[in-house]
Amino acid sequence: MAVGQRIAKLRTGRLTQEALANKTGLTRTSIINIEKGRQQILLHTLMDISRALQVPVGELIPELDNLDMMLRNKPRTLELDPGRCLEIAPLGGDHGRSTKANT
Repeated sequence: MAVGQRIAKLRTGRLTQEALANKTGLTRTSIINIEKGRQQILLHTLMDISRALQVPVGELIPELDNLDMMLRNKPRTLELDPGRCLEIAPLGGDHGRSTKANT
């Protein structure tokens, strides 16, 4: 389970997204995006969220084996310049697949 999913699971039944946002100084939109995995989370923000949820920060971080697998299978894109991206195959994926520039 990813960090955002863990936050959502631990938050549910304790705090609303709005209440968590208020306790951490974030917007509700940021909480939504973090929980859905659409926004990266900085270490100090992770610490603020763990304090607001009253859980050790370690409960929010995936097990190392799971983290390695999630990172390995996540597609990557590299922005070359505005409007052009290079898609990079995941490490654990099909090594025969070529990368291509999107224009």
